[in-house]
Amino acid sequence: MIITISYFIASTLFLFGLKDLTHPNTARRGTSLAALGMLIAVFGTLLHHEIVDYKWIIAGLVIGTVIGIPMGLKIPMTK
Repeated sequence: MIITISYFIASTLFLFGLKDLTHPNTARRGTSLAALGMLIAVFGTLLHHEIVDYKWIIAGLVIGTVIGIPMGLKIPMTK
């Protein structure tokens, strides 16, 4: 039940994040909402009892962080 609720909250945050990405004044908030939704979805997945091997999830998080942080610092936000 908690996993279903976490996925519902995550998808709602994704939708609001996408809505906020449509305008430059709210794009930063949209990015934050979408990132929070992704974080909740990842934690919901980690709570799932049928996950056999967590090393692939951790590897994906590490690879995404290593690639995403430099790209996020290098590419400017819209003005």
